[in-house]
Amino acid sequence: MAAGAGEYGATTLYDVGALDGALPGVPVASAIQCSSLHRSSRRATHSQQLRRSRHRGSTPARLDRPVLTNATGLSDEGGLVTEHPVFGGSLTVKAKFTGEGPGIVVVRAKSFAAEPSSGPPASFVAAPAGDTGASGGALIVVSHVEERTGPKLEDATVVVSGGRGLGEAGAYTLIEELAKLLHGAAGASRAIVDAGWVPYSHQVGQTGRPSTPGLRACGISGATQHMWG
Repeated sequence: MAAGAGEYGATTLYDVGALDGALPGVPVASAIQCSSLHRSSRRATHSQQLRRSRHRGSTPARLDRPVLTNATGLSDEGGLVTEHPVFGGSLTVKAKFTGEGPGIVVVRAKSFAAEPSSGPPASFVAAPAGDTGASGGALIVVSHVEERTGPKLEDATVVVSGGRGLGEAGAYTLIEELAKLLHGAAGASRAIVDAGWVPYSHQVGQTGRPSTPGLRACGISGATQHMWG
């Protein structure tokens, strides 16, 4: 792990320690608060991937610092400037922090290509979580993995989504067939997930799984809530 992280530019990996079944967001946020990590930098960046985003809500609250989410671009314009798509990606706005650091930036997954830098292996630094309070008592007691075919929604370069306009649950096979032909993943609107036509693992948009494909082929309205995420 250290060699792979160093290859792509990381110099330090912070080790929270064994989670012992705890939800990861709470100890990770607590570790950032307790460590010198947030004090050694004016900016902290986080990935918006679903599995890695559970601490990005509690971290700003614990540090009492501002957060900019869904960033797809970063630039230096006399200070860090972030870019954010709005209105379904039809416009891009720029933002920056004006107060004292650290500020927290949440970057949309796959916004930047990973480029090797031939760096040395990263070093490990212990970052104990400290007292997590009542929130730290929540434990994962059961987990499961849903069966699927094709790429995951989070990783797919093509997502074909269907909604209530399909008319009936059986018509969703059309979405799955098209997704297969395009070597993509099949998605769904919240409406047909709530109706029981497809499982939640297919839901895209603001209340579903985050995805950033290069192409969206939609059998749904394409409203902002369908395109966001």
